[in-house]
Amino acid sequence: MLCVALCAACGHKPLKNDPNASVPLRQNPEWENWSHNLVHPPLQSGKNYYFSPTKLEELQRILGERPEGVHVRVSGQRHSQPGLVVNEARAEDLAGADTWLIDLSCYADLGGGDENIVLDRERLRVTVNAGVREDALDAFLVENDLMLETVTAGGFFSLGGMTAVDVHGATVASGIFAETAVAFTVVGPDGSVTTYDLDSPAVGDYSPMQFARVSLGALGVVTSVTIEVQERPYATSLVFGRETHDLHKREDFVATYSELLTTHDRIESFYNPYSRKFMALYWDVVDDPKKKKKNKGYEVASACTYAENELWGAPYEGEFLEAVAEAVEEKAQLAGSEAEASVLIDGAMEVIVMQTDHADRKHRELWLSAAARVMFMSYFIELPNIDDEGLSRAWAGLDAVNQRMAESKDFLLAAPMEFRFIRGGDTAMAGTYSTNEDSLFINLDMIGFVAAVPSEAYPPELLEFFADIERVWVELGGFPHNGKMYGFYDPASAEGYSAAFNPAFLTDLAQRRGDRLDAFEQFRAARDPEGVFCNPYLEALTLCRQAAPAVEAVPAEAVPAEAAPAEDAPAEAAPAEG
Repeated sequence: MLCVALCAACGHKPLKNDPNASVPLRQNPEWENWSHNLVHPPLQSGKNYYFSPTKLEELQRILGERPEGVHVRVSGQRHSQPGLVVNEARAEDLAGADTWLIDLSCYADLGGGDENIVLDRERLRVTVNAGVREDALDAFLVENDLMLETVTAGGFFSLGGMTAVDVHGATVASGIFAETAVAFTVVGPDGSVTTYDLDSPAVGDYSPMQFARVSLGALGVVTSVTIEVQERPYATSLVFGRETHDLHKREDFVATYSELLTTHDRIESFYNPYSRKFMALYWDVVDDPKKKKKNKGYEVASACTYAENELWGAPYEGEFLEAVAEAVEEKAQLAGSEAEASVLIDGAMEVIVMQTDHADRKHRELWLSAAARVMFMSYFIELPNIDDEGLSRAWAGLDAVNQRMAESKDFLLAAPMEFRFIRGGDTAMAGTYSTNEDSLFINLDMIGFVAAVPSEAYPPELLEFFADIERVWVELGGFPHNGKMYGFYDPASAEGYSAAFNPAFLTDLAQRRGDRLDAFEQFRAARDPEGVFCNPYLEALTLCRQAAPAVEAVPAEAVPAEAAPAEDAPAEAAPAEG
């Protein structure tokens, strides 16, 4: 993921870890996602709708107290831009809660009951509570001479969130991050605990793991994930490099990336569409490096420390720098010239150079240290192979931006495009789903700088630009990333645009997913027949159609707000399944 502005070069001071961090069990906060396109105000009554359990018994009590008709969703590091957690409600006066939110930032129930990461060294597996952030897991693995099979650019995301949607890394031979997961522990609406793993019996033509991965939070509260990892005997076992290329022709792009993809293990690329400059970052796994430098552990702030400070997700730049960056970039998009936009993109790419060099000096792959607040559109497009046909399709996805800006300059990109190549898989709801075992996908990422408003209030020039590019990516067979913005048009209309998540687009997307979506829905309905973990966004995806209809919001006075029962109070037993 990339969301940088020029001022990112100024650096960011990391938050110091608090080993005794804690947060209130029950709260009534203003909730907002990282990009601020979704806001849920506090309830007018002051009653609580936001819960932060630290152990299974607390989570089960909360679920047991849930009034009839109230739904439950999990809030992670708040990077998802669709309404996976809540709908936009900043202009509403909410008297009562129709959804309770669960935050697992301080949750720990592994090992002796108070750990949140447990290693199975022999099987190269690590089990992690869902609220743990990727950077904390990376730090743990480094201390144990291990590493993840695929990583994001920044470690700001919770493991639960990364596996609930189709987050991906840059490892060419690996699929999305969720497909490195081999087991999930899930708490159902009645507090019962189920484990899904590779040995879970099939349901029809599908394995439950095909639904547990990228579950969109629809199966219950995921409390832990088991992930496969790989050896990293030395800090120098992962070798970083970088190349830049000016590629103005399709043939040059095909030749260059044919070599890159068959030479390097992990590749993350950035593209300036004005100059046709490509920058490829790569990391290669070396079994026997010439220089054998020992791994050195490092400390990061826990998710609980961040929650204690009311911080989630990628750190923003300082308030002043953030405001300057957003103003400059937004102006360049709507009132700038191609030359100005190109300079901004080149500057952003120089920032990437500095940040990756800084990370490389510490032998770290998580290089992104801070970010400017933006919106994304991200698509997965299947490629026939690493050959002329496949890479020509990748070129067509990138060139769509050039073609659009040649037709109209009413909106200009002011941030680099980003793309990575990953393997397809069989996860039912993932954008990389494929029936071809050897499938390869390109993920294309496009950024817009926007104000802290709902997508309905974004500039029409931006919405139209994103709609035009999205049409091309869909025509190329693309499917959207489940955690980013998409659906900027009605597929029944040859022209036009809309705010993100156009209902007609979501219906069409469901039809394109076809049988795999129906199979997911049947599995979901069997686990949660009353639709406790449903919400309007999932319903718009045509999920939750077998659930009982939601009732009106429960009056505030009916929502329990008293303190949790004492630790020695009896709790309902949680039957283990699977």
